[in-house]
Amino acid sequence: MADVLRVSATEFARKFTTFRERVQTEGVIEVTAHDRTIGGFLSAAELSHYHAMKKREREVIRVSDMDDETMALILQSEYGKVSE
Repeated sequence: MADVLRVSATEFARKFTTFRERVQTEGVIEVTAHDRTIGGFLSAAELSHYHAMKKREREVIRVSDMDDETMALILQSEYGKVSE
């Protein structure tokens, strides 16, 4: 992962308009207080990506709904072996 821009909460609050523009190219700005991350500021693209990941995280697939090919691949898989 590329280096993330880190700024103190004080600097972020004072220069919000600057960071509002900068986040578009940076993607993410990490906000800190006392050298500890307290939050982040995301660009619209990064926020959209975050929402898509959260949606997939909660996606449930029932075994009964799975096609035979996918089920066969799961049954043939070996723990710790990278798929081909």
